[in-house]
Amino acid sequence: MHFHFEPRRAEDASRSGPSRDDGDDTAPGLTGIPSAVLQRHGAVVLDPSKAAAVPGYGTPRSTVYRARTLLIPADLLQRPDVVESISNVLRGVGMALVLPEPAGPGRRGDSPVAEQLRRLPRVVVLRPARLERGAPVLPVVVDAWVALQALRAAAEVAEFTALTPDTVGRIALEHLLIGSAITGSPATEGNGVSGSPATEGNGVTGPASTDSYVYAGGDTRAPVAVVLDAPRRRPADKLGHRRSVVAVLDTGVRAHPWLDVAAAVPSGYTTLPDGFVMVDPAMQTAIHLEGELAYAAGDQPRPLVAGPWDRPVTADPLIGELDTETGHGTFIAGLVRQVAPDARVLAVRIMHSDGVVAEGDLIFALGLLAERIALAESGDMAAMIDVVSLSLGYFDESASDVAYSSGLWAVIKTLLGLGVAVIAAAGNYSTSRRFYPAAFSLEPPLPGAAPLISVGARNPNGSIALFSDGGRWITAWASGAAVVSTFPVDINGRRCPEIQMPAVSGSPGAGAREALDPDDYRGGFAIWSGTSFAAPLLAAHLAGSLLTLSADPGLGLDLTGAAAATGRTIAALTSIGWHDHD
Repeated sequence: MHFHFEPRRAEDASRSGPSRDDGDDTAPGLTGIPSAVLQRHGAVVLDPSKAAAVPGYGTPRSTVYRARTLLIPADLLQRPDVVESISNVLRGVGMALVLPEPAGPGRRGDSPVAEQLRRLPRVVVLRPARLERGAPVLPVVVDAWVALQALRAAAEVAEFTALTPDTVGRIALEHLLIGSAITGSPATEGNGVSGSPATEGNGVTGPASTDSYVYAGGDTRAPVAVVLDAPRRRPADKLGHRRSVVAVLDTGVRAHPWLDVAAAVPSGYTTLPDGFVMVDPAMQTAIHLEGELAYAAGDQPRPLVAGPWDRPVTADPLIGELDTETGHGTFIAGLVRQVAPDARVLAVRIMHSDGVVAEGDLIFALGLLAERIALAESGDMAAMIDVVSLSLGYFDESASDVAYSSGLWAVIKTLLGLGVAVIAAAGNYSTSRRFYPAAFSLEPPLPGAAPLISVGARNPNGSIALFSDGGRWITAWASGAAVVSTFPVDINGRRCPEIQMPAVSGSPGAGAREALDPDDYRGGFAIWSGTSFAAPLLAAHLAGSLLTLSADPGLGLDLTGAAAATGRTIAALTSIGWHDHD
């Protein structure tokens, strides 16, 4: 078996939320993000020893967040008293809000799902406050953490009646999430996001947890040759029902014949009507426009997600090293093709090719998916999505209140309530510190809903991969080390073979000869490691099980409604070894 489920301890089911006494260790997590990546995304690392604090909230833990934005629920932004109170408080620390324009999913209808989506947080930009005439001119460091602490302090003061602790508790930082492949470029320390905990400054000696997963030139992926044909895929008219669909929110995809994605002139890609991979241009446009609103409001730098395709190949064309997550979405889609060839992948680009995802972008994209699914379940199931695969995550600064304050958990709960399983990677930091959204698996199961499943990585021999996170919040394990899958056929990095020999006429084996080219992927396949690949592998098995069970009239993929979706999802999970832990 390439996967198995972890039995949940009996006492875990009664927990009402995360606590700090469950063996959660002190590994720092993402504090090693290079400064070049932080600057590119307008982000900072929260240093607990220097962080502003207010009584009653304890000492924060390290996290990575965007400096000029907060996540504020849309329903709070519609309350003038709350907005005015927030503005008055922030003025005291030299900051002001730039309110977003009305936008986002869930604005249509009055269904429970639409109401849930209307309460999702929006990205709200912070800027220096305009000074009143005659006020002294003082420089201001715009810092979302300081702004959040000021609001928390104000919630304890009767003067600000609209800012109750419950209200402020729903306002949060916008975290940076990082892709969960083992990554790293040999170019410089400053360009990649490493999955190893043995990076500078954390006191770990000896080999890093990722050393054995590194290939020629210090890269964590390498080209390989595959001699198998593409897994056989039945025509749609032979299935008797629609195809199951795995939504992969990642870097997008590029050209590969197994995925039915081809390069188009002058630039871009095309898919087939019933091809294995599909994209949603309208969804991608909405994601881009939402980011543009924040950018125009002063959230700069804020790299925007433009279009569904995996680009650019490199962030440094003068050197030409491939970005750390270039090909990530294509690799994941190929895993689904190998396991469930009759399924489809909806590739939603949300991750930049350096592996970074802004939390606001992710929440917005998941909200769009939820809206699409709710509309499908109410009528035409052609747009339905059955599984969501997330190969990304972050470490939260406060384990005690993340489930309450997180808009990410709120939108994931909406998806689960629609009967859609969410499969999340556990992370590659060799720690039991909770990596979200995977660690939301600790939350009590939602009645009548699909589960969130967190997935750690195993080596080819079945042992736990040294890099994989692990803790009682891991609910499944799957192959995630030295995995082979599809890689874009139009990528050839700037590195060259160590030896290249010109052709010699009349010699044995006539033709040019060379050593392996470490970043020429035109053969279309690669080997790579990470919990990034364990999660979609399990998602693929679930998609395959849904296809198999659809022969049962009571579990048909074409049955509408959230209850039907939940029923077939639970049945499909059970058939591959999952057990309901209620």
